[in-house]
Amino acid sequence: EPPEDRVSDLYELLNRMNDQCWAGAFTYWGNQKLMVYRYGLVLSGGQSASPEQIDTMITAAVLSAERYYPAIQLVTWGNRTPEDAMQVATAEAYGRA
Repeated sequence: EPPEDRVSDLYELLNRMNDQCWAGAFTYWGNQKLMVYRYGLVLSGGQSASPEQIDTMITAAVLSAERYYPAIQLVTWGNRTPEDAMQVATAEAYGRA
């Protein structure tokens, strides 16, 4: 639940994040105070999702959430700008652990 004075920056951050998400999108439901990742899979003609498609949807959601969670925290609680927070989300780790 972001502080009220940070919501506009959160929405700006979400727009920046969604520009980089290929398969889904983040949104914030203010009434429910809930962050949501939405992924659409259109099935028509009686088709159903395969296990591989479901696995791909779940994997995309988890990877996106892990990638952008630090940026969301920096904007909502760290008083950082969306631009600064995106630098964290888009930085690549180098080396081995």
